[in-house]
Amino acid sequence: MMVTIHLLPTKKETKKVEVAEGAKVEDVIRALGLRPDGWIAVRDDIPLPSDEPLREGDAIKLISVVSGG
Repeated sequence: MMVTIHLLPTKKETKKVEVAEGAKVEDVIRALGLRPDGWIAVRDDIPLPSDEPLREGDAIKLISVVSGG
């Protein structure tokens, strides 16, 4: 199935990603070569847990986690 990923705020790019049926948020983050603990997934302005199943045609924002002191 195809999902659209918007990488924010640092990369500011959009990618279409093909993932298997039943894929979860963590699966698509890993498919992009990213570390799951470094991103927060959001769908329709609602944060998603990493085990949330994705749906065909989803548009997901991945927001990078920023930390420091």
